[in-house]
Amino acid sequence: MDKSLQNTLSLGSKTTNPPNLTSKTDAAQSLEKAFALFVEESKKLEQQQTELQAKINLLSSELTASNQRISALIKAMPAGAVLLENQIVKEFNHAATQFFPYLKADQLFAIPPHWEPSITPGEYLIQSPGVSQNNQTVQVIQIEEGFRTIIQIQDITQNILSHQKSQQESRLTAMGKMSANIAHQFRTPLATALLYSSHLCDLELDDTNKKEFAQRLRKQLLGLEMLSKEMLYFVSNRPKQMRLVRMDELLLEADQAIRPLCDAKDVQLQAVLQTKNLRINAEKFALVNAFIAILENALKVSSQGQIIQITTVADKHLCKIQIQDQGPGIPEDLLDSLFEPFLSGHSTGTGLGLAIAKNVIEAHRGSIHADNTPTGARFTITLPCINEL
Repeated sequence: MDKSLQNTLSLGSKTTNPPNLTSKTDAAQSLEKAFALFVEESKKLEQQQTELQAKINLLSSELTASNQRISALIKAMPAGAVLLENQIVKEFNHAATQFFPYLKADQLFAIPPHWEPSITPGEYLIQSPGVSQNNQTVQVIQIEEGFRTIIQIQDITQNILSHQKSQQESRLTAMGKMSANIAHQFRTPLATALLYSSHLCDLELDDTNKKEFAQRLRKQLLGLEMLSKEMLYFVSNRPKQMRLVRMDELLLEADQAIRPLCDAKDVQLQAVLQTKNLRINAEKFALVNAFIAILENALKVSSQGQIIQITTVADKHLCKIQIQDQGPGIPEDLLDSLFEPFLSGHSTGTGLGLAIAKNVIEAHRGSIHADNTPTGARFTITLPCINEL
């Protein structure tokens, strides 16, 4: 080969190869650095994943232990507990089976048809066939959490009995404190009746006078009979024949009973009722008479041309009833003792009407309060109800 050609090839080789080798070396080094960085970051991620997994395992262990404790606590609860999802039974404790013996998972939950609604919404009376002493009163509380519902069932029979016993003891105590007034209430009409009966024994009395004294005697005896009935009702008052009735029905019946007396006295009776959808589990006769007693009290203090107004306000589980008159109002010294037996501001009253009304309302788990307004006296009654909506 020509020497000049060799020099040219040699020169060409020296000018082209070194740059390619340098580029490859730099790329390899960059790749090695990137790989090393990747390995380092991978180790960090593995370490973080290991730590995270350890935390997850710890939390899972704590959650399992917590669930076990909660499960043990729920199982040990004397109250029944049922978990529903879209009204389907998912979980329940042993106590729930005492109220629902045939309760099973994955079945639709429903209150047994033989459970009768009690006075208060959410309470039911479970009657034992032929044995009234073994009747149970249970309270059912429902807590809504989205599509889940937690139901708690508790036997409150003893609480109800204690409440009733306490009420009866309070009435007996009141009767004991009022024993002197009781004697006075009986003494006057009894003495009058004895006087009339002695006149009837007079042989010289003509038939006309005998008839008049006999009618007066009968009136006194009827008054004594009414007083004795009211006293017995005051002591032993307790709802017995309970059934679901519309609140409007009770108030309208009381309205119809008192309206003729209002018309005779030229007193207007206005009823503004907003309880169309409310029902109450009540002894109808007792509750209507309680409303009538309060309306009679309002009528006694009303004058010609004045107005007695009945208004109601409906709530989800409560009904508020207000009876407002335009009379002189309740004396301040009587406000605190207005519902005590034998306390009457009227010469013709026995003083038991408002006391009995209060007992009836409280026996239905309600309350009654009296106060004065700028236009007269106002009685506010609150009763537990069931809203049909």
